Amino acid sequence: MILQVALDLTDIEQAMSIAEKAAHGGAHWLEVGTPLIKKEGMRAVELMKRRFPDRKVVADLKTMDTGALEVEMAVRHGADVVSILGVADDKTIKDAVKVAKRYGIRVMVDLIGVKDKVARAKQLEKMGVDYILVHTGIDEQVQGKSPLEDLEKVVKAVKIPVAVAGGLNLETIPKVVEMGATIIIVGGAITKAKDPEETTRKIIDLFWGEYMLTIKKAMRDIMDHINHVVDALKLEEVRGMIDAMIGANKIFIYGAGRSGLVGKAFAMRLMHLDFNVYVVGETITPAFGEGDLLIAISGSGETKSIVDAAEIAKDQGGKVVALTSYKNSTLGRISDVVVTIPGRAKTDVPTDYIARQMLTEYKWVAPMGTLFEDSTMIFLDGIIALLMATFQKTEKDMKKKHATLE
Repeated sequence: MILQVALDLTDIEQAMSIAEKAAHGGAHWLEVGTPLIKKEGMRAVELMKRRFPDRKVVADLKTMDTGALEVEMAVRHGADVVSILGVADDKTIKDAVKVAKRYGIRVMVDLIGVKDKVARAKQLEKMGVDYILVHTGIDEQVQGKSPLEDLEKVVKAVKIPVAVAGGLNLETIPKVVEMGATIIIVGGAITKAKDPEETTRKIIDLFWGEYMLTIKKAMRDIMDHINHVVDALKLEEVRGMIDAMIGANKIFIYGAGRSGLVGKAFAMRLMHLDFNVYVVGETITPAFGEGDLLIAISGSGETKSIVDAAEIAKDQGGKVVALTSYKNSTLGRISDVVVTIPGRAKTDVPTDYIARQMLTEYKWVAPMGTLFEDSTMIFLDGIIALLMATFQKTEKDMKKKHATLE
């Protein structure tokens, strides 16, 4: 969750003073409220960003027309996020989104005044907005209305982050957190408090229960998956990998992105065990030749650079061991040995690999290839343990080859 403090004031010095206290209390985003912008102009946004360069500054313009123009004005004065009204014309919103993307800032669309909030939220998501705000205005609050009436429906209807605003305080914030709001916007409860810093800190403390649940859930998901990988390991696959490694003249390791980092960690441990090992792409890596081994790491088995390297290794008379989730992938079919490291279950993700990587439609908390990479790291550490036992190497022996120039 993100705490955004709405500075709906008309005095710039008072706003700066409260912003200072809120920032000390842990507020993540500072909102230059509509009244403050109307009183001071874009100067208020610029002053806020200058004073708090380490915080996201939201310009609550509530733009109704000329979306491109107003977003560009806000950008030039330091805004990180700009608000547009959901009742604005589609062209206004699309133009705002286009300019925001050009400058690398975000657009939040405020549903205040929108009759069918769920339907409009879905439309806005398709237009490419970054955040949707379920907002009950002050006049509506006087009539007894609350953002809780619509929040949960909107959260369930869209996949982008949903913000919520409208009379929130220490009593109501746990409820909106439970409903799935990502950005909690608090105004009067902080700006009118006797001690804005302490109130902000209390609100942030409310978030941490949810933060810890998220962290622990992710860790448990990962551990559960790794246990599944351990149980699914096939003896013949692991044996084929070990035999290939022991018989190789030189071992080359190649992975892209995070898989590459996993590969580098494995290469370091093999070096500690006196293997003649290299990481593909490093400046000191020699030519691959006959009798050498390439260990290729790719969750999809379709990463072009990895597949190309495997084809070259085969052409040069070497062997390829693939670590992948898909034995029948292009990399799997090229390789002499495939060690299958399951990623997500097929029922949990889109069928198409690119869709899985580009979209975040998972039930897992761990993002994208994380489960494959974490599982591969643990598996390769297991391989190191086996090699230590096989060659009777101790941790003391390995430390003799550990870097000393760091």
